[in-house]
Amino acid sequence: MSATKEKKSKPAADKYQIRRWILKSVAETTRKTAVTLNSIKKFLESKQKNVSVKSETKMILKRLLESGHLVKVDGRFFAGKVNLRKKNERGLSRKSDGKRKSPVKSQRGKRVCSSPEKEQEKQFT
Repeated sequence: MSATKEKKSKPAADKYQIRRWILKSVAETTRKTAVTLNSIKKFLESKQKNVSVKSETKMILKRLLESGHLVKVDGRFFAGKVNLRKKNERGLSRKSDGKRKSPVKSQRGKRVCSSPEKEQEKQFT
């Protein structure tokens, strides 16, 4: 039984890897900088030989188009939905930049005395 699971999991892992590669090839694209199918195939071929010719690759590409992760306009492809992980990273970087320490907190340990009489009163108390 474990042999059949290994056979099923290996093609599934290949499919996920191909899907990741396709999304990576169009990750930084916009509507103006969309890439062609040929450039996606070249990217896949650079990762693994004969992977762009497989029928699985065509099905994965079709599913990505249907789900909205890829968008096709005038024969060119660009990234559709934003990856949640990237979206969260963008939000975190902005929040951390906006935080600044208040000046009151940074001066808590410092003593500021204007006259020597007040210093003597503080020493006796």
